[in-house]
Amino acid sequence: MDSAPAPAATTAPACQVTGADGCAQWHPIYGDAWVGLLQTHRQLTRELDAQLEAEHGLSLSGLELLARLASAPAHWLRLSALASQTGLSLSRVSRIVDALESRSVIERRPCPSDARAINAHLTTAGAELLGAAEQTHRAAVQQSFFDRLSATEVETLAAVFGRFAPGAAAACPKGPVLPR
Repeated sequence: MDSAPAPAATTAPACQVTGADGCAQWHPIYGDAWVGLLQTHRQLTRELDAQLEAEHGLSLSGLELLARLASAPAHWLRLSALASQTGLSLSRVSRIVDALESRSVIERRPCPSDARAINAHLTTAGAELLGAAEQTHRAAVQQSFFDRLSATEVETLAAVFGRFAPGAAAACPKGPVLPR
C-alpha cells in the first residue's frame, strides 16, 4: 500500500549555533528576539517607572500593589498574598507598603484570624492615587509601546505571549474601585 509522503516540516533554525571561535552563540534571529525582548522590557519599565515616580511618587510595583488591593474583596490582602500575587519578596512588599503607608494610601492592620499576619488595606486616598496613576500609566504604555506597533503586531504579540501566560490580562486587577 503506497502512502503519500509526509509533508516536509518547516522547522526554525536551532537557537544556538557554533561561532567561528567554536563557542556557542545565539543564532542571529533568536538573539534579536530574546535580547530584544529583554532590552524592550528593561527600557519600558525604566521609562514607565520614571514617569510614575515623577508624576505620582509611585513605582510600577507600588501601582501594582494598589491595583491588587483595589480589586480584592473589601480592598485588603495579607502582605504574604500581595507578595505571592506580584512575584515580589515579602520584604520588598513590606518596604513598598511602608512607603505607601507613610503617605496614608495604605493602612496596615493585624489579621483577625492570624495574629502573625498583617493585612494591607487600601484607603480612599489610595484609591484616588491609583486612579490618577493608572491614567498616567495607560497613556505612557500607549505612547511608549502600542503607538510603535501596528494592529497586526499587537495581535501577534497577544497570541505569542498568550501561550506563555494564558489568561494573564484577565487576571490583572481591573482598575480603581473606591473603598467602601
